[in-house]
Amino acid sequence: MPRGAGLSEEQRPFERQSPLRSVAHARLKIDAAGRIVIPAEMRAAMMVGPGDTVTAQVIEGAFSIVSPDVALKRVQAFAETFKAEHPGIGVVDDLIAGRRAEARRELEEADAWRAAHGLPPLE
Repeated sequence: MPRGAGLSEEQRPFERQSPLRSVAHARLKIDAAGRIVIPAEMRAAMMVGPGDTVTAQVIEGAFSIVSPDVALKRVQAFAETFKAEHPGIGVVDDLIAGRRAEARRELEEADAWRAAHGLPPLE
């Protein structure tokens, strides 16, 4: 993914690469404007560079930053583990089947409402 591209809808091939890297704790200072300089080793482990966009959140007082590339790699690792632990389960096919069943139920409900109000069905 090009730097700064963020998450996109375009499909990319699954990448099997080394696990994500970790870096030991470091003491960082916050300047008067609220900025923190992230050390180069940490930026490399986060897979970010100048101009990139990251997502940040605070959970129970802990500040967390994640890059789109790291988020994607985490999802890919989860999917690989899930597939290994659940062979033969087509998660995408199950999701699509569920969405189609939900759409059918909604259409049936809409047609029942329309019939109750003297309107023709949508189908």
